[in-house]
Amino acid sequence: MAGGAFLIDHHLPIFETLWQILQNVSLPYTIGATIGTSLVFWTTYLGGKPLIDRFGKIIGISWKLIEKIKLDFQKTVKDELFILIACTIPIVPVSLVTAFCGGFRISAKKFYPMVFLALLIRATLLGFIGFQMGEAFTDLAHGLDKIESLMTVIGAGLILGFLYLKREKWIKNNQ
Repeated sequence: MAGGAFLIDHHLPIFETLWQILQNVSLPYTIGATIGTSLVFWTTYLGGKPLIDRFGKIIGISWKLIEKIKLDFQKTVKDELFILIACTIPIVPVSLVTAFCGGFRISAKKFYPMVFLALLIRATLLGFIGFQMGEAFTDLAHGLDKIESLMTVIGAGLILGFLYLKREKWIKNNQ
């Protein structure tokens, strides 16, 4: 949003404005963010199976279940749409979507084009909002940042709560 507010001339016609946002804000952000998602994606892609194999009994999931869910996703374009829609929404943390995609071993051929397109749409939308709002964008940016942080904490809390409940059930069953 800051790029839209500060990098774009406010006296341009709408199509030139959109082109400037795309060229000066969206593309640089999208390329950097797509490269940045690689760390999370490949960490969960390569490390997810060993972690589930080792600790899956404690949390109540197995790699067999992951494979079954993965097969259900591959029957239609649901996984591509999931990536596209989830990463386009500004308050949804891209890192959580990326971790999900890596953990469920969605292929890189599906993941990277969809995350690139989603981040391009997201950056263009936020750049245009920043352009329209001018100086008032900082208040909205702080609000979106807080919401995204809250969503990350809630998501992590739900995951940890689920793991704790599964752990308690496992302990009761194995006493």
